[in-house]
Amino acid sequence: MSLKDILVFLDVTPASEGRLRLATRVARDHGASLSAVFAGNDQADFPPGLGVPRRGLITQLIPSMEDMTQSAMFVDVAEQQFRECLCSLGGDGDWHQLDRPDDAEVVAIARSADLIIIGQTNPNTRTASTWRPQDVVVACGRPVLMVPYFGTFSEVGRRVLVAWDGSREAVRALNDALPVIAAAEEVTVMTVHVRDKNVERDRSTTERIIRHLARHGIAARVDQRLQSDNSISDWLLSRATDFYVDMIVAGAYHHSPLREALTGGVSRDLFQRMTVPVLMSH
Repeated sequence: MSLKDILVFLDVTPASEGRLRLATRVARDHGASLSAVFAGNDQADFPPGLGVPRRGLITQLIPSMEDMTQSAMFVDVAEQQFRECLCSLGGDGDWHQLDRPDDAEVVAIARSADLIIIGQTNPNTRTASTWRPQDVVVACGRPVLMVPYFGTFSEVGRRVLVAWDGSREAVRALNDALPVIAAAEEVTVMTVHVRDKNVERDRSTTERIIRHLARHGIAARVDQRLQSDNSISDWLLSRATDFYVDMIVAGAYHHSPLREALTGGVSRDLFQRMTVPVLMSH
């Protein structure tokens, strides 16, 4: 599948403009249309000076006129930046402005794109969000490129680390990523084994996926590790640094809270601790 319809999520955070530039680069590389969603969350997500004033219960619930004006200004600036990027692409695209949307509203728009580019939640902000990026990943049925809230990312898909365990989610993520990694300079397929006895058992599965990538014109190498004292997400993030990757490809797993508490939740760890963009599918 080629990428012809890309959707980027924008907001009032400092990372938003960089995310738009990255989305524009991906759209240009693939000759795709670019659309944007400006999805408001909570006033607490706004830059310093925009939040709801803390002068009592009533004023905490009702934004001041100044806050509302500043909020509108940020929306206008984001739309103007999007229109300029759209003009540079010479194509068409849609602008969606959503005020405090819920998950269903966000997911409905996301389902009509080939690739969604969305920002990681900044854990240092005080939010009362009406939707979460990770819920979009699980519910939209489309590949989602989640971009860290901190750092500069000018391109993706050149040096790639694939998290591989042979599961349905891993298969879905890798095949959804094929258009993005088609021109990759280096692809590493990494498997983290929980036990020694699993290494030989999983070898044939890994070899088959390497052949599958080769038939798509993608040369890949294998990196196998034993989990040991490190978590799987620790290994992935460590090797991402070692290999100077610009993107991780990983399946998104939807576990119950109890199961995540027992297994550690690889997807949850990546959502919280990613250091490079992560392409996920569920």
